[in-house]
Amino acid sequence: MTFGAAVRRTRRKQVQVGSSTMLGSTVGALQSYVLNTGVIGIIEGVLGILATGGILSIVLGQPGIRAVAMIAVTIAVLGLFVLLAANKLEWRRRTELDRRLLLRYCEVLHERCSVTWRITDWRQVVTIEANGDAHDKITFTAVADCDVLDFLTLWEGPNWEWPDRLKRKIDVRVRSVELDGEGGTRLDVTSRWLSRGRLKMMVHLGEPAVRGTEIHLVVEFSWPAKCLPFVQGVPEEFVKTFTPGAEHLEYTVVLPPGCGGYWDGVGLKSGTERHTVQRRTNTSGREEISLVADGIATGARVGMKLDIK
Repeated sequence: MTFGAAVRRTRRKQVQVGSSTMLGSTVGALQSYVLNTGVIGIIEGVLGILATGGILSIVLGQPGIRAVAMIAVTIAVLGLFVLLAANKLEWRRRTELDRRLLLRYCEVLHERCSVTWRITDWRQVVTIEANGDAHDKITFTAVADCDVLDFLTLWEGPNWEWPDRLKRKIDVRVRSVELDGEGGTRLDVTSRWLSRGRLKMMVHLGEPAVRGTEIHLVVEFSWPAKCLPFVQGVPEEFVKTFTPGAEHLEYTVVLPPGCGGYWDGVGLKSGTERHTVQRRTNTSGREEISLVADGIATGARVGMKLDIK
């Protein structure tokens, strides 16, 4: 065998090896794609190829071919929209299932392992806009009453049948309180909607808290149309319930611009040791009504019923 023939043979082997490696990589990539996306992913890919081919046919083809290709592109694009919608619904269903299971198992741990805590200080400010949107800021201190505390459970929400379409627009952020330059980072939250627009949240602590440890957190909500009935003239109760009872509560409602309000106490005489309610104008010129109460009884509904003048 001549030297040139040997070189050509070596090159052919290298090309075969390279082709085999490329084919193996392509097959592996396709297998991974199918495993990750399933049948819907394959159909999406086929429809995408059809749409791309149809567009090229419209640009480069004859008039008759262009008409057929335009129909194919239209069908392919519509098919892609349908599949994307179905895929979104499927992922949303899976996410909701995972959320329900996580909350359920946390509830089981709470019951079986006596996971308990108590609120020593709760300060909540609800700012209501003219269109009914509301912003809640809650700063609270909890104390672990069990050996190890990994999560806290909170409930918040409107006091009326809130539309389901608004639930996806709510924004919730939980972070630790910054003290002496330390803290302020966000915590993971698992949430689930209950009846009457009540949102149940499981706040997962960054590290377990041992018995007697104080936990300082800030929770911020942006609620679209949370107080819509209120700004439309329907009286609304702004109340809290603590189990076990809380040591200190400050609950402030900032009324919409240009509005004044009336108030009545809810559970203040029997549910608290001491309480005061003040009406004042803040630095932005908006009226706010604030409740300060100490010694909140366990399970008592304590707060204010407000009405716009």
